[in-house]
Amino acid sequence: MNRLKLNKNISAKGNNSKLISILSGKGGVGKSVIVYNLADTLARMGKRVLVVDADVNFGNQHVLANINIDYGFSQFAKGELSLKEATVKLSENVTLLASVNAIGLFDEIDIATIADCINRIRTDAGNYDIVLIDHSSGVNKHSSVMAYGSDSVLTVLVPELTSISDSYGLFKYLHDINPNVECRFLVNRVQTSDEAEYIYTKLCAVAERFVESIPRYFGYLQENDDFRKSVASQKTVQKSSPDSAVLSELNALAHKLLGPEVSRNRFNSLERINKTTALADIKG
Repeated sequence: MNRLKLNKNISAKGNNSKLISILSGKGGVGKSVIVYNLADTLARMGKRVLVVDADVNFGNQHVLANINIDYGFSQFAKGELSLKEATVKLSENVTLLASVNAIGLFDEIDIATIADCINRIRTDAGNYDIVLIDHSSGVNKHSSVMAYGSDSVLTVLVPELTSISDSYGLFKYLHDINPNVECRFLVNRVQTSDEAEYIYTKLCAVAERFVESIPRYFGYLQENDDFRKSVASQKTVQKSSPDSAVLSELNALAHKLLGPEVSRNRFNSLERINKTTALADIKG
């Protein structure tokens, strides 16, 4: 897979968009809801955002946005529609490349075509400041190819043993394919920041022991019913609960996405942690 040409150095005039792949080791961790609300948060900061729903089997960004559409990612991936033709505006600053009627798409497309797809997204998304790619959950080749073609990877997990274990497995899989892939952990549905940092420490201990590399910490979101309310109303948290405490956390994450710590083509060097390997009790 490393032999594929994934162009991260598009130098076309005006093309400074940053591609962020958002993955998860298992489903049900709130990944798509986070992407939807991060896009809205970034848009309210004045950034032009493209949301790419790359979950061809169970894409639901169009459901969260409460729009009816019968075209999108599948037609773009197959070359039937341009990016402009395949997308739909959700708001002044947010555009969606939806995933509908695309079950089995990647069964029909080879890896080289998927690599070409992410390259075309990078080339054609020059009018956007940031591109958020919502992937399917679990380990799969098409997500790893698109993640490798992105500038950074966020892995979403929750404080459950299965989610922590699957997140480690996903990190190991991505690292085995390309040791330079920049992978960061976002811990969702925690009670406190200390809980998020403790989970991250455990993951680092496992990764350092068995992969000899560790991911980086991106941040956390606390458990909050306002997310459920927003999904039920098919609105963003900002619209459904404008006074929600979670908005400040989303703002902090959005600033991190735009900051130099998630810069284009900036891969983290090997980091070591002075934590006892006794914490490594999640087996790979």
